[in-house]
Amino acid sequence: MSFRHLKERKYLVLIFSLTVIFLLGLSSLAVVPIIAQQPSPASNWNGPSGNYPFNYDYSPQTSIGTGNVNNLQISWIYPNVVNPHGGIANAVTITPVIEGGVVYFISDGDVVTALNLATGAVIWQHALHLTFPSDSLTSKGTPNFLGSSVIINRTAAHYHALWYTSKVLGGPALWVMAANETIYAWDALTGAVKLKFSPLPFYLNVTGNFGKYKANGVDQITIDEKSGTLVFSSSGDEGSDAGRGFFAGFNINVNPPTLLWRSFTIPPQDGSNPNWTLQSVNNMSHAWMFDGTNQIDLKAMTPSQLQAVVGNDWGTFGFDGKHSYAGSNGAWGGSEAVDPATGIAYLATAQPSPDWNATQRPGPNAWSSSIIAVNIANGKFVWAFQTTSHDTWDYDCSWSVILANATINGQNQKVVFKGCKNGYMYALDAATGKMLWVFNAPSEARTPFSQLKNPLNATQMKLGWSNYPSKDFYLQNPPATGGIESDPAYDPGTNTVFVATYNAPTAIKVASTKPLGSSGSTSVVPEAGGFLKQSPNATVWAIDASTGQAKWHYFINNVGFRGGVTVSNGVLYVPTQAGDILLLNANNGNLIQDKFIGALLITEPAIATDSNGVVHVVIPGSGSPSVGALVTGTNQAGPGFIVSLTVAAPAGGGQTTTTTQASQAPSSGIEPTTFYAVVGIAVVFIIATGFLAARRGRKPAP
Repeated sequence: MSFRHLKERKYLVLIFSLTVIFLLGLSSLAVVPIIAQQPSPASNWNGPSGNYPFNYDYSPQTSIGTGNVNNLQISWIYPNVVNPHGGIANAVTITPVIEGGVVYFISDGDVVTALNLATGAVIWQHALHLTFPSDSLTSKGTPNFLGSSVIINRTAAHYHALWYTSKVLGGPALWVMAANETIYAWDALTGAVKLKFSPLPFYLNVTGNFGKYKANGVDQITIDEKSGTLVFSSSGDEGSDAGRGFFAGFNINVNPPTLLWRSFTIPPQDGSNPNWTLQSVNNMSHAWMFDGTNQIDLKAMTPSQLQAVVGNDWGTFGFDGKHSYAGSNGAWGGSEAVDPATGIAYLATAQPSPDWNATQRPGPNAWSSSIIAVNIANGKFVWAFQTTSHDTWDYDCSWSVILANATINGQNQKVVFKGCKNGYMYALDAATGKMLWVFNAPSEARTPFSQLKNPLNATQMKLGWSNYPSKDFYLQNPPATGGIESDPAYDPGTNTVFVATYNAPTAIKVASTKPLGSSGSTSVVPEAGGFLKQSPNATVWAIDASTGQAKWHYFINNVGFRGGVTVSNGVLYVPTQAGDILLLNANNGNLIQDKFIGALLITEPAIATDSNGVVHVVIPGSGSPSVGALVTGTNQAGPGFIVSLTVAAPAGGGQTTTTTQASQAPSSGIEPTTFYAVVGIAVVFIIATGFLAARRGRKPAP
């Protein structure tokens, strides 16, 4: 995609943005209840990352394929609304859940909505009225939550956790971890609240914690329906005041839920247990670390060898008697996987904090930047695989975990596919965590000071920052926003993994090596006024799941990548921040069509069948661009919306009908002032030939 093409579309973007803003204005007038229009059940669910609880980002539908996907047209558009209770954003940054003919999503302005997939009509909706914890708690063992007590002044949430269940709480339920650390479960059919509780009390007096946790809506929840267990991952600041990370299991068969177990991901932050990592390894069945090329089997080491590698891991965290100055918590984005057959959850963790500065945290820093198999029943770690030892780049292991029955070298087995921000794509044995293959994309331009460190090298495990001891600028790529900053996809029919990688070289410089107390800042900071040093680019890869070898790749110039890809019936759907969704032939990488939607696309689409048997491609539009994933020349976020595409032409000969209408509410106890509608036929806007502008014929990279 060229910069010239980006400039050509500026008038289309303006027209589209003004249209959606106009519709938002109309919908804001309809502060009234909605009629519950419940479609008949349909069983073709594409969840937050597709195919709960395994996250394939794959739909088995056969109605839309390579022969007709270029005929996709708008079926309906739903302009997101601004929360009257204080949420300030209407973007959607998580793929909708689609189940039973209903589209479920939550906006970054804390508005959760259920739409009829066939029509786009609102079934039920809640604008959450969130209050936030204080930022004044700093005593020993007590968390300090970073957030505003005045919701109207807060930054909008950035949601990455959305679950649908059918076997707990007596029927279908939609689960959300809200931005103020409140877990909601709504009746998926009526919108009535089934359960609401806060993990906040379980943060208090956490053993060995001398940092802060963070209320920001990016904590992860993972649900095992068979046992009725919800796993919660703690969230911490990325500065020098991060708290002690943990996973916690809650029994959600009772209301309020009860705490079953808590398992820590890092040692006590006062340095009181220098053998914590060694003990953690001994308590697991398998434990691994990655050096950039090979896996290191910690369980195969002699006691003296293991002591040399992980003894005194993390040091003292810079503990000064009151506070620690390093930490790590759970991964912040992407759905995590559960195996109902074994009761094992496959979870991930964030990078060690503070970002870039490792002066207060010597050692591999287990189990930051890791993938961990956890027994749902008791919280015991079955195995752990650290992807980046002694991380000095912000290479956390967020984004979705895929659990697949895949063929590896001719043998069918359970496999964990996981991409991390270090830019590597891993295939791990689900039973043991052993690395079956690793894919290091040839397109990833790893700079000299961005090469992964070897946990067996004691000198490297003590480096204060990436180019230590120099205090000159150095170039980091993959960037802090990640070589893989998106959800991968897996097609079980072709045994192929799809992932997007990108380059965005950034300049980093040491500002200070002193601990900065509880300020939340890092001591090694990006170059002031000039983070992005070169235009970004992205490459989409198709990987043979059996061997880890590339099948094909597709290059996208001047555009970074964030969000994810979806595969279905021979088509790979690739959303971009340039406002396009690229439709690629999943078998060979050829571009079928470049379809311009008209807003930032940083989330993969959901694909499912409505109650009439029509297949919809549902795409969230708009979102704030991330540093390092920027589109050259177009960095503004636009108004948020959800758009549904079908191969059937919409009514009006290719024109799109988007409507606003008020109507009667169901007696479900839903607050009337939280409703907004885009239903019926009331307002018509015509973009006709310009809205889904298509350019064909681009070739894949050789």
